[in-house]
Amino acid sequence: MAERNTQGKPSVFITGATGGIGSDCVKQLVQAGYRVFAGVRDVQRGEQLKRSVSSDVIPIRIDITDADSVQSACQEVESHLDGKGLFGLINNAGCIVQGPLELLTMEQIRQQFELNVFGQIAVTQAFLPLLRTNGSARVINIGAVTGKTALPFLGALSASKHAMEAITDALRIELGPWNIHVTMIEPGAIETAIHGKAQASSDLSLKQVPEGRLSLYRNAMLSMQSVIANQHLSPTGVVVNAVLDALKSSKPRTRYAVGKGARMIVTLSHFPDRLRDRLLIGNLGLGKTHR
Repeated sequence: MAERNTQGKPSVFITGATGGIGSDCVKQLVQAGYRVFAGVRDVQRGEQLKRSVSSDVIPIRIDITDADSVQSACQEVESHLDGKGLFGLINNAGCIVQGPLELLTMEQIRQQFELNVFGQIAVTQAFLPLLRTNGSARVINIGAVTGKTALPFLGALSASKHAMEAITDALRIELGPWNIHVTMIEPGAIETAIHGKAQASSDLSLKQVPEGRLSLYRNAMLSMQSVIANQHLSPTGVVVNAVLDALKSSKPRTRYAVGKGARMIVTLSHFPDRLRDRLLIGNLGLGKTHR
């Protein structure tokens, strides 16, 4: 594919660019007229993404949990900008660690925070000098509705996404003097491979748990898994549309709750604790396990 002149196109950097949400974002961003620096861990997959989309996609190798990798990625992006600023940073990379908090290892919980929190902060810190020179840049954090309403057996994920809610709020005020808009996107259940990967990883880790401890939660986990298996998943497009609005709008919203049921779950966060607990227990099929 021949290289094209991309002078004048606003540039954005997105992490997790080869995932379900990430790859669709890359495609739609290019169609919307952006030059996209696609943050990937696997360069070969990044090159495949470029070939399938456009020469306006520039794969950048990055491991957001590795400080040297983050700095190297930032320097590589800067070398392509020719002194011009970066218009947008989309913190999209992440993972889901699921299972009862009692049965998760500390290594699993640390991994959840390394990817979903510390890595996001590290990338934002590294790229802010490039964003600050733009004049009206955007930082877009991909969170989850679980950051507003914690769900059982997704406690580690909920905690990490809740942390990003607070970080987004702080950054929004701190970066205001440079007209950098900071937005949190809160998707509900989205149709991507991440859920299957999380379930497979959870199944593998729980095999290491002694039967006596695992049996305490088995019925509740099976009930919840059944409810989740029958939930309606939203297409990745609902997240992509929110990202585009946050980039294009002169005054983007501070939060976008997107996908089926997302606003309802966010609304639950405002309910009294005991009422919220009862509603979650009922809707997640946990009634029999809480008698």
